[in-house]
Amino acid sequence: MSAGQKLRKALVLCVDQAYAPFALFLVSQIDRLSPGRDFDICLVSDARLNLPPAFDDLRLRLIGPVDDPTYLALENSNLPRSTYLRLWMPYLLAQDYDRLVYLDADMFAEGGDWSALFEVDLRGQALAAVRDVQQWRKPDRKVFEFEAAGRDSKRYFNAGLMVINPAAFVGQDLRDRCLALGQAQPELALHHDQSLLNLVLDGAWAELSPVWNWQWPLKQPLFTDWAAPNLVHFIGHLKPWNDGRGLYPARFQKAYACFMGRHFPDGPQIVTPESSLLRSGPRTLRMVLQCLAFRPALLRYLDRFSDPLATV
Repeated sequence: MSAGQKLRKALVLCVDQAYAPFALFLVSQIDRLSPGRDFDICLVSDARLNLPPAFDDLRLRLIGPVDDPTYLALENSNLPRSTYLRLWMPYLLAQDYDRLVYLDADMFAEGGDWSALFEVDLRGQALAAVRDVQQWRKPDRKVFEFEAAGRDSKRYFNAGLMVINPAAFVGQDLRDRCLALGQAQPELALHHDQSLLNLVLDGAWAELSPVWNWQWPLKQPLFTDWAAPNLVHFIGHLKPWNDGRGLYPARFQKAYACFMGRHFPDGPQIVTPESSLLRSGPRTLRMVLQCLAFRPALLRYLDRFSDPLATV
């Protein structure tokens, strides 16, 4: 990247002050994995973020506070306002970037070519994403949202990672279509904007390999090391930092504890598990048997992708 050349792609996270430490943990990982990176890193918030000066070297771009009247009006509606900030994100950045990679903050980066991720084939769609874990073994499974809407079964993505063409996202008016659907049928928004995006796009999105959004399956944790994901997503309410039962591998807790102790000693406290999954004989045996039983279906799923940057 030559001096003064404007970057046209950005990694984006939407966070509040409480989740900012976890976002900084994740973007620090990705920055280390991307020496000489050719993309910006943006943090979008509806309040002004207070970040320690130790992260100045990350060259973060802070976007916000968001003062769009429609966004602010969500505070008194039946839609949780902060949950929907990522619907505004492509509109805020469309003038500056041709490609965006959106990430949830509850993720752990293991590897991958992050610069190349921006260039994946979107197949003419507004975004690419990874299928939600509930359809990994059963790709034809009808998820709640489509069933409740009386529609045929469609593939359904997890919105924790999205590669976005912001011009197409804005051109298709996806934000306002999602908001209109959520206002008209709030019962369909089980997973908030994820549900609404899936219903509005109706299966019209490019599908990425699950290595880019490996949704940690607590019922089958042995699959994670086997698949060697680039990005682990801690879906659900249980996270490595509040896991008192020892269901996550210790390496996650240790990484978060080291980072938070160094940069946020008065911030998030990482829970130390009282025991570990390996100490539970029956649970461990059940986990192994599930891994063997589910292996053929997951192999078929993974074999659909010729390489980690292929889309289908």
